[in-house]
Amino acid sequence: MENQHEWLKKEIAKGFMLLSALNLKGRPAAKDLTAVAQVWYGLLLKQKWQPDRDVSRVKMAFENIAVSQNEWPNPSDLIRYLPPLEIKMVPRLDEKHTPTTYGKQQAKALKQKLAVLKTAPCMNREWIHGQRHRTVDECRKIYADRQKGIKNE
Repeated sequence: MENQHEWLKKEIAKGFMLLSALNLKGRPAAKDLTAVAQVWYGLLLKQKWQPDRDVSRVKMAFENIAVSQNEWPNPSDLIRYLPPLEIKMVPRLDEKHTPTTYGKQQAKALKQKLAVLKTAPCMNREWIHGQRHRTVDECRKIYADRQKGIKNE
């Protein structure tokens, strides 16, 4: 694990050199910089890092801190100033899938089943619920009659 994240130690050291040269407020003493770097390294190891994508991000974060901060940063500042991950778009495939004979047969069978279902009685709403043939006034009259107890149908 130590060798895997050796690059992170180097980037922290380079970043500390940059920030030390700026002499920011709250800068640790020169003899304490190695201890502070070890603390940063221990805290930053809790993140998931990949050297091929994160080396440049950590460099950019230290540079952004150097440009914008007046005080010595904390590890949380470094995380906050990390640029977002690059999203690599995958190019579309030019070749479309050519269906096999089995696939063509299955598609044909599915289309036939859908054609049968479209004419099935359960798909015909009028068959289930009947046609709407009463007006609003007729419905009100029927409701009022039912409330009075008169059967009208």
